Amino acid sequence: MADRRLPSAVCGQFSGARVKIQYNRRVIWKLSILILVWAVTGCTVQPLTPTPVEVTAPPVPVAEGPRDVATGMIVTVTPTPEVVLAPTESAPVAASATPELLPSPTEAALAALVVNPSPVPTDIPAVAALPPVPVAPPPPEDTAAAEQYTIDLINAERVAAGVAPLLPDETLVGIARARVADMVARGYTGHDDPVTGEHLARNMMRAAGYTSSYLGENWYGSIQAPPGLVDTAMAWFMTDPPHAQNILSPNYAGVGVGIAFNGQQWLLVQDFAGANPSSVHPLTNSE
Repeated sequence: MADRRLPSAVCGQFSGARVKIQYNRRVIWKLSILILVWAVTGCTVQPLTPTPVEVTAPPVPVAEGPRDVATGMIVTVTPTPEVVLAPTESAPVAASATPELLPSPTEAALAALVVNPSPVPTDIPAVAALPPVPVAPPPPEDTAAAEQYTIDLINAERVAAGVAPLLPDETLVGIARARVADMVARGYTGHDDPVTGEHLARNMMRAAGYTSSYLGENWYGSIQAPPGLVDTAMAWFMTDPPHAQNILSPNYAGVGVGIAFNGQQWLLVQDFAGANPSSVHPLTNSE
């Protein structure tokens, strides 16, 4: 039987060719797998997932407020809106005709009533100024004695100023006493009627027959009882020009004093009048 084996050279070539074929098949197989994978993954449609878009408003610049000293943080100050009140019409204030309320029990004094001040007459005799004469005070709460004590102090001031002393006038004393009694009865204080507003002392003097152009009144209220009331009143009167003018005026010729207690304070009234030109109502001396 003939030997069919190929020559060694031929076998060597064949073996090399077979090795190449096998290598090429492996390469082709791997490439096929890669192509298949690429085809599968490349053809797959990936779903689109919407990405939310955050819309941020642009920051508003805010003025930096003061910083807290301890923390260093900015303190936000919220402005308070200003409240503007609409103008309203005020109701008119009606004049009250009720009696004036009594002041609290403290030292009180009002302005004097000075009626028609005029130049000093030239026919009044001058009195040389003298040192004040000491006046003894009356017993406590003796109103009649305190009234005379007041007149004595008035004349002491006039003599010291070189002015003629005043005559105590019974009619003026009655008017002054009626004045303080009216204040107590109607619960008011002052020179004028609390209802009509009239000058009570002047009207009462005119009604009593005084025709002089020179009429005046001082009044004072204090929690001090006489004679301390008189001393305090006279000391204050002499420091206030209108009251001192009534006490020292050379135009007056007579004086009357009234004192009363209204339950809260003591009231003192001094009424002054000049001599009547026609002597229809001459001043009367109470002594």
